[in-house]
Amino acid sequence: MKIRLKFLSSSLSAAALIGMLAAAGAAHASISSTKHNLSINGTGTVHSTNETEICIFCHTPHQAIKNDNIPLWNHTLSSEASYGVYTSPTFDGASTIQDLGGTDATTAAVSNLCLSCHDGTIAINSLNNPSNATGANPTMVGTGTGGVMPAGTSNIGNDLTDDHPVNFRYDAALYAADSSLNDPAGLTGVRLFNGYVQCASCHDPHESTNPTFLRVDNSGSALCLKCHNK
Repeated sequence: MKIRLKFLSSSLSAAALIGMLAAAGAAHASISSTKHNLSINGTGTVHSTNETEICIFCHTPHQAIKNDNIPLWNHTLSSEASYGVYTSPTFDGASTIQDLGGTDATTAAVSNLCLSCHDGTIAINSLNNPSNATGANPTMVGTGTGGVMPAGTSNIGNDLTDDHPVNFRYDAALYAADSSLNDPAGLTGVRLFNGYVQCASCHDPHESTNPTFLRVDNSGSALCLKCHNK
C-alpha cells in the first residue's frame, strides 16, 4: 500500500510538472505568434533583422530600468512629460488622472510602458540592455523615420485627450459618483493595476486571441460593458 501511494504521488507530481511546462510553452507560443514578436522570426511588418530574442524588446533579467511597477523593463521610456487628459461632463480627467511620469522611472505607470513605443517618439529598438549576442541595439525593418512606430493605428501619438483615459483610480468612490459604471469589486475579464485603469487593463500585450490584443472579445461591446453599464 505504501509503495502504491508513493507511486501515485510521484505520478501526480509528474503530471503537475508536465502541466506547468505545457502552460509555460503555451505562454511562449502565444507572444511568438503576435505582432509583439519583434525578433528576426517576427511575422509582422516591424521586426528585427538580427535579434533572435523575443522578450528583450520589453524585458531584461539584468540591468533593468528599476521601478517596482515595471516588470524588469528594458525599453527606453518616452520623454513626454504630459499627454493631456480626457475630460467629459461626467469625468474630470484634469483632477482624476495621475501624471504618467515621463522618463522618471520612479513614477512611471504601466501605461508608460506601452507608450514608450506607441506614442511614436522613441525608437522601437532603443533598449537599456541589448542582448549579449548582438552587443548593440537590434537593427529593424518596417519602422518609421528614426526607427519609431510607423504611421497607423498603432501609433497613437502623444496627445491622449481624445483617447480613453488611463492612469486613474477606479474604486468605490468613483463608482458611487458615476451611476453609469459597474462596481469595480465585481470586475471580470479586465484588469486593474493597484486599483488603476491602465492601457493593459483592456489590452494584454502577450496575447492576440482577440483583435488589437483585447483581453475580452468586444462583440456586442462586451469589453466596454465590463466597466460601463450603458
